[in-house]
Amino acid sequence: MTEKIYYQNSYQFDFDARVVRTVQKDGRPGVILDRTCFYPQGGGQPADHGYLNKVKVNDVQLEGEDIIHYVESPLSENSVQGRVDEARRRDFMRQHSGQHILSQSILRVGKWNTVSVHFGDDYTAVETDASAIPSSKYLEIEEVANRIIQQNLPVKIEWVDPEEVERFQIRRPPPEVKKVRIVQVGDFDASACGGLHVASTGEVGLLKIIGDEKIRGRIRIHALIGQRAFADYDRKLKVVQELCRMLSCRESTLVQQVQNISEQLKDTQKNLQKFQTEKISLLAQESIHEAILINNVLVIQRIFENTDNKLLKVFVDSVLEKPGRVVVVVSKKGEELNWMAGHSLSRPLHLAELCESILGLIEGRGGGKPGFIQGGGKKVTGIPQFLGEFTKKLAEELSKHE
Repeated sequence: MTEKIYYQNSYQFDFDARVVRTVQKDGRPGVILDRTCFYPQGGGQPADHGYLNKVKVNDVQLEGEDIIHYVESPLSENSVQGRVDEARRRDFMRQHSGQHILSQSILRVGKWNTVSVHFGDDYTAVETDASAIPSSKYLEIEEVANRIIQQNLPVKIEWVDPEEVERFQIRRPPPEVKKVRIVQVGDFDASACGGLHVASTGEVGLLKIIGDEKIRGRIRIHALIGQRAFADYDRKLKVVQELCRMLSCRESTLVQQVQNISEQLKDTQKNLQKFQTEKISLLAQESIHEAILINNVLVIQRIFENTDNKLLKVFVDSVLEKPGRVVVVVSKKGEELNWMAGHSLSRPLHLAELCESILGLIEGRGGGKPGFIQGGGKKVTGIPQFLGEFTKKLAEELSKHE
């Protein structure tokens, strides 16, 4: 059995220990010590990280009565000096104590129970039994939680027999164990918990709800706790300040300024689209003069750069305004391409059948109606040969109807 120093003092980060046994599991070397400050993953709280004799500890797991420290490389020494990553430990202590405060605040504001928790590296999540929570309630929950944090209530730990649990009025039933570990947040909250916590609520610092999601028909709340909330505020403040500098406005008028720019951008995009449509329509008419005449049919080909399908279709439709025409266009976009083909012939001409055998030249795909087809491709270098073969096959097809 490994002595759990972290339960004796969660603020102890350095320790000496003796190696009891080395293990190898799933290709990972690990060591079991006679005593440790490293908290193993459990109860939703991630494992501590740190070092044993300057060898990095990546993971810590509780297996039976043993705590396995998974290390970056095998240890050969019989004794070790351990060092827990203090910043990570303190962060998750704040997360866990903050989660208890958050869960009790949720319960008091809306009578919603916490059914599960998740402590991630970016945010803490609390899954509730609520099917819906009005957004207005989140402000109330935050106010209750942050008031408890500001009161700097003591966070006490007590190990009790199962029959003593009822005197604590805990939020949820405890696990079936010989001794129940009760975490008390002043007279505000009590919960059976195996995780590590701060000594008083003031250490939590700040709690901010940043969003929610629906999962399994229940609401999961995302929150930033402690330094994470302050860091998030600092990041967002810098963004706001930079935007105000760029737009030469005050913070109070920033949203309106962005809305004005958004409206201007929409108008500009409409005008640009109108201009591009007119330009490509004009280009389509000019292309008629460069057409190839095959069996009294005008054949127009065109290669574009980075032109979207909407504009390609405008070009094709403009060419086909009059009968007796066939058009094929290709637009190159980096290493890929889009293509279209259409005709305005009175005689039957199935373009999909015509192109079927030559799509491999551009590693293409596509389909459509007999008079109009479109698709994509991945071989830009094959475009000239593709267009050449298209013209050749078209001439063969047209000659059949002479």
